[in-house]
This record gives sequence, C-alpha cells and structure tokens, in this order.
Amino acid sequence: MDKFVFRNIEDAPAYDVANCENGAGTIANITLFGDEPKMPVVGPRNPEENNNFHYVHKTTLPVGGSVGEHPHEGNEQFYLIVEGEGEVTLSGKLFPVKPWSIALIRSGGSHGIRNTGNTPLVYLCVETGLVGN
Repeated sequence: MDKFVFRNIEDAPAYDVANCENGAGTIANITLFGDEPKMPVVGPRNPEENNNFHYVHKTTLPVGGSVGEHPHEGNEQFYLIVEGEGEVTLSGKLFPVKPWSIALIRSGGSHGIRNTGNTPLVYLCVETGLVGN
C-alpha cells in the first residue's frame, strides 16, 4: 500500500444536498477526499486510506443558503472560507466570516453556516476522527 493519496478535483464526485441539516435551499458539494455515510459516495470508509481523516468537501452555499446548526460527537471539523461572506454559528454564538476565516468545532460542540452575502459562499469542510475513532 502506498503511503500517500493524491487526487485532482476532476476525480471528485459532485452532488447537491437539499436542505442540509435543515438549511435553506440546496448546497453543492464536491467530495475532494474521503466519504461520509449520508452523502452519495460509493463504498464504506476505508481505514487503510483514511485512518482518522474522514473527508474534505468543497461546498458552495447559494445566496441566502445555510447549513443548520448541528452537533458533532467523536470527530472534529473545520470550515475554511474561500469565497464570499456569511456567518458561522459555533455552539450558539455567531461570528462573521470572509475569505480565509476558519472555524473549528470540537467533539461535543455544534456548528452551522449561513451565506449572508450577495455572492455564493464557498468553503472547505474538513472532518477528522478522534484518535481511536
């Protein structure tokens, strides 16, 4: 087995997620790496490939779109804003976001994101498991 994984965006599945986590409208997702059980990615998680690293999504929220606040247990996740403006909710607290803002949620916390700008909000969502999960 190789000690690395490399992919281009052309290799990544793209799909729409309607009303993700009770959000407003449909978000566009591209899974750059990994998988997630509720997303339409083929096959179960491969622990030899992913280990404690679950996935990287490139997500596009339309104007007014959102991903509702939801909890995380047994993993950590961050949003890295690439384009647009909006607000992120972290355990009930609101923070404005713009390009290169980053928001980390630890196990036991909750988060959500909303596009409050006039253009699509594009961000990377990265999830890792905790050691041993």
